Formats: sequence, structure tokens, C-alpha cells
Amino acid sequence: MRLINIHLPSVHLEGECQKYKSKKSSNQAASVAELPVIAGFLLHHLVYHIPSLDPRELHGNKMDFAKSEVFTSEDLKACTNNLNIKSLVGVIQFGKLYRGKIKGVMTGTEGQDVMVKIWDKKSENMAFPYDEYLMVKKEVEILTNPTMNSHPNLAKLIGYCFEEEIKGVVYDLSPLDSLQNLMVKDDLNWLQRINVVLEIARLLKFLHGQDKPYLIYNINASHIVVDWDFKPKLIDFGQIGKGIIGEMSRQNKQITMPIHHHDPYFTLRGGDWDTSSEVFSFGVILLGLIAKRTCELEKPDIVLDHLLHVWAKKEYKPQCSLVHNSLQEDWGYHAQDGIAITELGMCCIEFFPRNRPTMKDVVERLESLHILQRLGDSRAHKRGKKFHDNAMCL
Repeated sequence: MRLINIHLPSVHLEGECQKYKSKKSSNQAASVAELPVIAGFLLHHLVYHIPSLDPRELHGNKMDFAKSEVFTSEDLKACTNNLNIKSLVGVIQFGKLYRGKIKGVMTGTEGQDVMVKIWDKKSENMAFPYDEYLMVKKEVEILTNPTMNSHPNLAKLIGYCFEEEIKGVVYDLSPLDSLQNLMVKDDLNWLQRINVVLEIARLLKFLHGQDKPYLIYNINASHIVVDWDFKPKLIDFGQIGKGIIGEMSRQNKQITMPIHHHDPYFTLRGGDWDTSSEVFSFGVILLGLIAKRTCELEKPDIVLDHLLHVWAKKEYKPQCSLVHNSLQEDWGYHAQDGIAITELGMCCIEFFPRNRPTMKDVVERLESLHILQRLGDSRAHKRGKKFHDNAMCL
């Protein structure tokens, strides 16, 4: 049995979105779009009822990855100052991220900056006692695969730890912060935000474009880290499926999934999670970056007001921008870009999957923005004070 969250009808968009509209009967579409809200009492999770994992399934499996360093629990505690709160980058669905330094013989580099991800066995998102093992194993398999480990927006794996005390991985990554934390801060200017969005879009296009496409399932801003060069890196693969991994495992299907980036059509109607569902998740990230808003779910009684895609559909008006006022003051901002990227984000979060663009379409539309046409992917490091005509939705 699967319990579902919320249905919110899609807003009508003009212009570019129309190319993605289906020619199916408008009467049929309208009748489906007006389905009632379901499961208000379960806003935080999708729940799957399936058999539990048999521990015997793990017998015979070995963490045998010659290209990866093997760390001990003591190694990871030492490089993160005993998992000190001051080293914490952020909390993710299955654990925590820490800044660290690896010294000497481990990497051959003195004082190399790294990021350490630790799985939390007490996390409510862990469905089974053996989830940590399976997730570490899957992540090492993915990040040591030659097709995957060369992509610039996937975190580079140094090694892993699989001991009773700690299950974790070490990335060759010097983190500035998680994208979730950076969304509302002034650390990223307009051009940097556009570049981050574009690189995430290119990553998803790459993953979806493989002979056996990969699906992330839980892509959201807390699972993306931005390094000191303002490059986004995907750092969580706990629920990735297909590709070399194959279908999502039956134990993964019972893992709770956060609703704030989750496709409402899939949760309401069921069926198979596909690339259009990840376009929706991407659209939530895009809108959060340009509007400087995040999905805060600490207050369940007002959770609807904190869902970013709900807010966007309430605020959006055709030919208007949802770009934050402070970003409109940045050097390189163009009012038409604000309108175009807002419309793109709204297309991505359309309720009906058939109305959403593909990631290939998304990349093409991002690359056509004035700022990237003029400057390519160069990065602006200073804020300007020239103010363009305000196209905010009022």
C-alpha cells in the first residue's frame, strides 16, 4: 500500500510551455486536474509496504573495490576533529556531511581538504538494519565506474569506511556549503546561480541520456554541495536506480521520501518514477535558487505554505519574474532572463508530466539566456549596482 501526499492543479502557462502541452481531450485533463487533495495526514512520507530484507542476502558480498582507499572509523574521526559540529556541512536524508583533512600516507597529499559523508543508522529514513551496507556498496560501485567518475558534477570518491562504528565515504571535495544552505544567502550572485543551475541540468541530461538511464529519485538541494569554485557536486546516491545498478531494490522502495522536491503527479497517481519526475525536482531547485527560498518543513501544521512549488504557483503571473529583488541588482542580470528562467521553472513543475520539458530542452533554454550568450560560462565574482527594470510578480 502506498500513501500519497498532495495534489495541486497546475497553473496555465503561456508562451514556451505550450510546445509541451498534450493534444489530449481538454475535458479529460480538466477532470483529472481537479482531483481532491489526498493524505493530508501523511505530508512527510511516501510509505511502501513490502517484505523486509532477508539478512542472508548480504552473505558473500564483499566491499572489494581496488581503486578506493579503505579507511577506519578512527581515520574518519581524526580527519573531522571527532565529527565535531564545527566541521558539519549539513544534514542529508541518510546522514551527515563533514569537512575534513586527510594527511600524509592516506592520499600522498599533506593536508588535503576532503568531505566526509557518514550514514546515520538511527535515521528514520533507514528502512532496514542493512541499508548502510547497501548504500555504501552502491555508491562505491557508481563512483568507481569509468563512465561516471569522470563527470565534473559528481563527487570524486577517495575511499570508504565500513565498520560497525561508522559507515561512510570520503570525497575529494572542498565544500563551500550545501546548495540548500546557499540558496538564501548572498554568497552566490546571479551569474553563479545560473551556472549552478546549468551544471545541474547538464548532469541530469547526462544521467538520463545513458543507454541505460539513471534515476536519482531523491534529488534535492541538500544532496548537492557547492565547492569553492562554485561548482555543484551531487553527493547522495542512496536511492539511485537503473543504469549499472538496475531497478530500485525492494528495500529501497520502503525508504521514506521527502515531499518538498517530490513529483505530486507520481505521488497521487502512482505508476513508475521516470525522468519527468526528476524534471519536477529540478524545477523546485531552480525556483529556489532564483527566488532565494528553501523548503522548510519544521512546522508540519503549515507545511503547504513551505512547499516551494506551492508558493511559486500562487505567486506566478505570465510574463513576470520570481527572481529575488537583490539578485536583480547584480551585474549581468537581464529582465528578460528573469522572465525566461521563471517560465522554465514553472514548466518543470507542471502537474502533468507530459507538459514538462526534458532535461535536453532545459539545457538548451538555459544556454539561450542573454547572460550566457554574452559571457559563456564565465563566472562573475563581483556584484554590480546597475538596476534593470523590475519584472517581479507583484
